[in-house]
Amino acid sequence: MKITNNAIVSIRYKMHNSKGEVLEDMLDGSPVEYMHGRGNILPQLENDLLGLTNGDKKRIMISKNAGFAGVDDDFYFDVVVDAVREATMEEITTGYPHKDKVQACGPGCNC
Repeated sequence: MKITNNAIVSIRYKMHNSKGEVLEDMLDGSPVEYMHGRGNILPQLENDLLGLTNGDKKRIMISKNAGFAGVDDDFYFDVVVDAVREATMEEITTGYPHKDKVQACGPGCNC
């Protein structure tokens, strides 16, 4: 499944500033899960993840000139997409993934 609006996405990432210094490293940790298209992550990051699928990797540049509040340096994310799935109706209603749900879907399943 490709990343689209209302998909539940799990990513890991490493964030660097313009000097290449690591600001945050989540590559070896647990994935971050969010609902795509709801503004729960940086807009540029969300836009550049659109259309990716499980296992995809991408470097995403964020410019200080993009107008994000409090951003005074250019930085980039090295992102790994761990999982993409359809959101449940409950998740779509709340706008957030439900961590207490265990997904045991097979091909074609609409959990």
